Amino acid sequence: MLKDKVFAKEIAATAITGKDAWNRPSPEPISISISLNTDFLQASITDNLKYSLNYAVICRNISEFMKANEHRNFKSLGSIAEAISEVVLDVKKGGGNEAQVVIKSNKSEIRAESVEYKVTRSNFNDSINPPDEVEVKGLRLLTIIGVFTFERFKRQIVDIDLNLKLQKDANVFVHEIIDDVVSYVESSNFKTVEALVMKIGQLVFQNHGEGVESVFVKVTKPNAISYTEGVGVSSIMKKESFAGVTPISQIDHNTVQTPSSKFNLPTAVEEASTSVSNEHTAYIAFGSNEGSQIDNIQKSLRLLEKYDIKVESTSSLYISKPMYYIDQADFVNGAVKVSFKDKSPHDLLQILKKIEYEHINRVKEFDNGPRSIDLDIILYDDISINDEDLIIPHKLMLERTFVMQPLCELIPPDFIHPVSAEPIHNHLKQLLLSKPNESLQESSDLWQVVPLPRLPIKENILKFDQLHNSHETMIMGILNITPDSFSDGGKNFHKSIEKTLATASQLIDQGAKILDIGGVSTRPGSKEPTEEEELNRVLPIVKAIRSSSNSQLANCLISIDTYRANVAEQCLLAGADIINDISMGLYDDKLFSVVAKYGCPYIMNHTRGTPESMSKLTKYESNTNDDIIEYMIDPIQGHQELNFTPEVNNLIRGVSRELGLQILKAFESGVRKWQVILDPGIGFAKNLPQNLYVIKHASLFKRYSLQVNSGDNLSVKHSYLSFNGLATLLGPSRKKFLGTIIDQPEPAKRVISTAASVIACIEQHTDIVRVHDVKEIKEAVLTGDAIYRNRYNSHQ
Repeated sequence: MLKDKVFAKEIAATAITGKDAWNRPSPEPISISISLNTDFLQASITDNLKYSLNYAVICRNISEFMKANEHRNFKSLGSIAEAISEVVLDVKKGGGNEAQVVIKSNKSEIRAESVEYKVTRSNFNDSINPPDEVEVKGLRLLTIIGVFTFERFKRQIVDIDLNLKLQKDANVFVHEIIDDVVSYVESSNFKTVEALVMKIGQLVFQNHGEGVESVFVKVTKPNAISYTEGVGVSSIMKKESFAGVTPISQIDHNTVQTPSSKFNLPTAVEEASTSVSNEHTAYIAFGSNEGSQIDNIQKSLRLLEKYDIKVESTSSLYISKPMYYIDQADFVNGAVKVSFKDKSPHDLLQILKKIEYEHINRVKEFDNGPRSIDLDIILYDDISINDEDLIIPHKLMLERTFVMQPLCELIPPDFIHPVSAEPIHNHLKQLLLSKPNESLQESSDLWQVVPLPRLPIKENILKFDQLHNSHETMIMGILNITPDSFSDGGKNFHKSIEKTLATASQLIDQGAKILDIGGVSTRPGSKEPTEEEELNRVLPIVKAIRSSSNSQLANCLISIDTYRANVAEQCLLAGADIINDISMGLYDDKLFSVVAKYGCPYIMNHTRGTPESMSKLTKYESNTNDDIIEYMIDPIQGHQELNFTPEVNNLIRGVSRELGLQILKAFESGVRKWQVILDPGIGFAKNLPQNLYVIKHASLFKRYSLQVNSGDNLSVKHSYLSFNGLATLLGPSRKKFLGTIIDQPEPAKRVISTAASVIACIEQHTDIVRVHDVKEIKEAVLTGDAIYRNRYNSHQ
């Protein structure tokens, strides 16, 4: 029997323990206490530590584990306790064979002093381990309680301690228990503490009793008797204690919250203490409203690289109204995450000023006036600086939607503002819910823009209101130059250039804003043409459109449906605007480089396998990779959970995850986020129900975010990607699943079902729909936009 103990008390750590009191998955300080049973008789006799357990090694193992998993959402204190028990019971790394682990949080509950989770684990026989315990200490509430008349007219403080012993594999949500106890006690009216104790026990078993073995409740009245520290009662209760007792009525949780109209940021006064030689991360906001705005932005980012500042990721781009000085042109704004060594905050500031004034030739006539480029340090590591020439975090960031929205696309929802100690995503939410000061800015609304290198911002139609969804749904017309496409194979294949141009012109006249030209069929079983053949099919059409005497046709947006890098490049050089890649970069590893080189919009279509194999690859699993952390984030509603069936959850997350990982690869080749348009790939590696789920929940693809952790324990890199700010394209047109639903084998006769699916896409905030039958679908789009986007012409 192991009668001795080696212990460590309250090892400090930081962890994401699930949702905190504000319903956020935020990191919080915790402490870890461990006690290991051992026999150190031989160590005491020989005075030699090798015969005992080395608590220094064990503490180091725990600290390294927590540091490596600081961005992992453990979801509960119990999960952390389970993970730590595995660490301290790893004999190969100096652990023991029997351990007790206590995880304590002082911050996860705003009404309690602390919450603890205690487990006992063994390498021998787990069945003899005592039950896990959850302990809530110092829950301080106000209620009416007492037998004296004066006690009946005024609320008084009661301190409540809870201890729950749990059955094996119990699933208990301590936040929900605390919420219920708080709501119940603060609305209760008891004469005796004894009755209150019993009712709290009954409440726990009634609402959360599955898996609970016993409940200990202690209620203390600290102010009841003046010459004591407190008086009260306690009791240990089991479920059978309440057999035949009348159930407690439904609790009314008063959870209505009103956002603050304004957040006043305190001024930071602490000096930054940073080692210049370390690896640093900074976030830079940029804006331009003079000259060629996109060129100014792109040039600035390339110059950062020349100063050995690596661009890790970019936000989407937004058009915003000018602020402070209103009488000037609209801005194009965004943000960028950068990393570097050997540069202090002031060094970085000097580089940004050089780029602005020496390289881009910015001319500053007055503060907040027009500028060709403006580069501001928003955050630098987690430090605060308040110098005359530099304030970090940027002192005005929290009142600017054009800074906060792009910034929140680059940081996870648990990223804490160094001064306010509140998640930056929460500040964005407050800002979006408040009304702007019209004397400072005409409107704080933002329009996402996907840059077109051929056109200035004013002529670019790829602009979308991603926050309020008030924009027109854009139609992409399909122009296949193939002999074997599933729907219209051969329709345009043998036509002369003139006749194909006539078809293209007709699509534009009918309402298409983009022509999608394809020279390769993705129909299952179709034969892939050579690269030369594909170029022969599409390149002459691109050139003919651009040289057309019909100005409307000559200036239309041209998309090339290809997965080949050389085809994409040749068509872009000939005047194409967009690359529409059904392979999401999987078929040609050079395609991302071409997209980066030309800065063109890039439609990334989700798929799996090849056209021949994709129909068999329809099984989507939940994420089992601990190095990938997933979120569902809405800028206004905050972090959310998917509450659908596992089949739907796995599909939405699986498609998003696979797209996200490919987008991160595209970033490594120099592609910017603002170039990407998402297509969840209707008909690609999805069966009939899955295609319907994609359409039914298409708006969720704009909320997905993921963080990928890579490296080792000593150097962990965190790559974060948010789909907030990305436009989406869906292509249900004439697809096989529609034919199955309406029992129509001929693709050309699926127009009405296509129109119905397009309406559903519009309801789900889809920005672009790719269709064959432009004339008919235009009518559906007008109707859908009127219903869901309040866009219509009223003729009275």
